[in-house]
Amino acid sequence: MSTISQKIFRNTLFNTLGNVFAATLQILIIPYILLKLGQDRFGIWALVSVIFGVFTALDFGTGTAFVKYFSEYEAKKEAENFNRVMVAGFFLMVIFSSLLILVVFLLKSDIIIFFNIPIHLKNEATFVFTTAAIIFGFNNTFGVFQAILKGMQRMEISNSINIIVSTIYVIGIFVALHYGFGLRGLILIHGIRIFLINIVSIVYSKKIFNALSFKISYFDFTKVKSILSYGVKMQINSIANLVNLQTDKTIIGYFLNLASIAAYEIGQKISLFSRMIVGLALSALVPAISELDAIGKRQSILKLYERGNKYIASFAFPILIFTITFADFLINLWMGSGFEKSVFVARLLVLGVLVNMLTGVGVMIVRGIGKPLYETEYAVICLAANIILGILLVRAYGFSGVVIAAPISVTLGSIYFIVKFHSLYKFSFFTLARRAYVKPFLISVGLAGILYLLSLIITKTIQMDARIEFFLLVLANGMLYFPAFVWLLKKSGFWDEQDKIHLVSTVERYPLLGKLVAFSIG
Repeated sequence: MSTISQKIFRNTLFNTLGNVFAATLQILIIPYILLKLGQDRFGIWALVSVIFGVFTALDFGTGTAFVKYFSEYEAKKEAENFNRVMVAGFFLMVIFSSLLILVVFLLKSDIIIFFNIPIHLKNEATFVFTTAAIIFGFNNTFGVFQAILKGMQRMEISNSINIIVSTIYVIGIFVALHYGFGLRGLILIHGIRIFLINIVSIVYSKKIFNALSFKISYFDFTKVKSILSYGVKMQINSIANLVNLQTDKTIIGYFLNLASIAAYEIGQKISLFSRMIVGLALSALVPAISELDAIGKRQSILKLYERGNKYIASFAFPILIFTITFADFLINLWMGSGFEKSVFVARLLVLGVLVNMLTGVGVMIVRGIGKPLYETEYAVICLAANIILGILLVRAYGFSGVVIAAPISVTLGSIYFIVKFHSLYKFSFFTLARRAYVKPFLISVGLAGILYLLSLIITKTIQMDARIEFFLLVLANGMLYFPAFVWLLKKSGFWDEQDKIHLVSTVERYPLLGKLVAFSIG
């Protein structure tokens, strides 16, 4: 179990470094993109994520299935089955991606009409959407090799690739916009990014798994059946993610306008960044749980559930509550003034992330042991609620109604999953909440509330309007808030002796980090 714990910690660490670096670069460049494109073209660029969401969601859940089976067969040292999954998955994705690309090309005029794209932007939007379809189809098809790196729990490689390519990508965006290539330049730079990630992933997949062999003879219908059996359930879950992340923009595009999409996009970026940070703490669990399941250590998985929730809560609550509280300051620092709508979006969507976090470890467990049905039911509730509430509330309350619909639907689905999961495993949610959630939540809310009130007093006294002033204020709050949270959590008796032994042992290979963890938990 200690080896598994060390893998989880190592992979979480590298996921955090790689994804935070890449996401931070992409967030920092958004003001420049908005400045160069203007609101309408920026709204079109934001809609590219809807195309990406469709391709991600409609992959029959194969992405998670690949990670699960690669991890399982690597743990069992079954190289031939490993290769059969790879070949079967590749050809499945060729078929799925080709069909989706065809649909986008056939419906491109209808897409333009649906999103109310102005006539003078029709040609640009058509080029961007159709090119995006080709790019994401390529990414889906060759993504099987990215899944190999994740399934073999080599996140240090996948994230090193992510950091290098993201740096090139951001430089490319600056160059494309500076020389006036506009939307067309942006989508082509994005295509180069996807191409580089996949090509390098192929090279490293072969390096770390010497037995990797792509032969047509390895194509096996039984593996296709296994992938689809697991993946079809995950498909509904992927569609739910599409709904929660992209349908709001679709509804806004249909009922409102491109300027509203731009306002939503900015607020959603804050939410997605927070979601990614929380997800990083969960991202290493699926391959690790699949490995434990493959070698028959079910009891270790259940122990991981309780400890995992405790560690996730201590990590995620302070970050999410700080983001919700200081969303106005963060957006003023990032984008400048005049983005009140975006602040509203950020706060509500991050609140949805916080609620969704409560299901995180449980969801990773049902994925890892190959029983995603409970997540599927949860996803269906989110899917239905978000569509129905989104359409009803946008008609009644306009922009605000769409935004409100997302956290409500996530809350409904999360409550269902929590009740189902805990009744299945005979584990009291209230006991878990008392041990894992109450102290980090109350400490986070108390600290954030006090610091925010003090910040409001300062801003009214000084009449702040420059970004450097907001930067200094946010920095000062962060430097007070996070160390105070760690100290108060430690003093509250949150960490028991087993936590201390477990956490310190997982970082023994990283002396400086080990000292920091040891100090934080006592």
